[in-house]
Amino acid sequence: MGSDPSFRLKVFVVIAGVLGVFLVAFVAQRVWYWLKTRKREDVETTRLAPVVDFGLLALGGVVIWLALEGLLLSIHLSGFTVQPPQRQKIAEIEVGRFDKENGQLTLLFYPVDAAGQRRRDYHVPVFSTGQQFELSVEVFDWRGAWSWLGEKGFYQYLSLGGVPNGTSTGVPARKDLSIRAKPGGVGGMIFLEPSLTSNGKPGKDVSEGDVYDIFLGDKLEIALRDNVK
Repeated sequence: MGSDPSFRLKVFVVIAGVLGVFLVAFVAQRVWYWLKTRKREDVETTRLAPVVDFGLLALGGVVIWLALEGLLLSIHLSGFTVQPPQRQKIAEIEVGRFDKENGQLTLLFYPVDAAGQRRRDYHVPVFSTGQQFELSVEVFDWRGAWSWLGEKGFYQYLSLGGVPNGTSTGVPARKDLSIRAKPGGVGGMIFLEPSLTSNGKPGKDVSEGDVYDIFLGDKLEIALRDNVK
C-alpha cells in the first residue's frame, strides 16, 4: 500500500464495481423471472415495483460508471508523486554556468529520492538567460468528500527557466519538466480539486556553482545551500 498512492482508489473501484454489477444483475434477474412466469398460473409471479426496480437499475449504472472513472483516474495518477506530509526536500538546482556579460544561464535540475539524495540518472540540463531562475510546481488535492482515498494529493514539476532582468531582451527559455497534464474529464472533476501552481525563485542573483535545495510543504521554498563551493 505504501508504494502505491492509488491503492485506496483501486480498492474503491473494485468494491464499487462489484456493488454496481450486483444491483444491475439483481434487477435483471427480477425482470427475467417476471417475463418467464407472468403467464403461468402454477407459479407465483414476481411482483415488479417499477419505481424501486428502475431506481436500483439507475443506481447500479451510476456506481459502475463511477468505478470506471475511478479506474481511469488511478491509471492516470500512476505517473505523479504524492505530496509530502510535511515540509520536505523534493529537488536540487545547481547553477552550472552563469555568464554575467551576456546573461547566459545553465541550470542542472535534480529530483531527489526519499532520503533527499540526488537522482543523478534523472537530472535535466536547462539552458536559459537571466540572473535568477524560477521553478513552477503544480499541486492538486483530493476533493473533501474523497479525501479518504489518500493521505495527501499529488504534485509534479512544471517548468524551470531564467527570470528576465532589466537588460535582457525577449523571454528567457523555460524547460518543460511536466510528466503529463493533470487528470481531466469527469473523473478528475469528481475526485480532484482544481490544480494550483506554485512558483519559487531565489531571493537574489545567482552565482556559478550555487546549489539550491527545493522544499515543498504548505508552499514552495527555494533555499541556497551554504558551503557548497
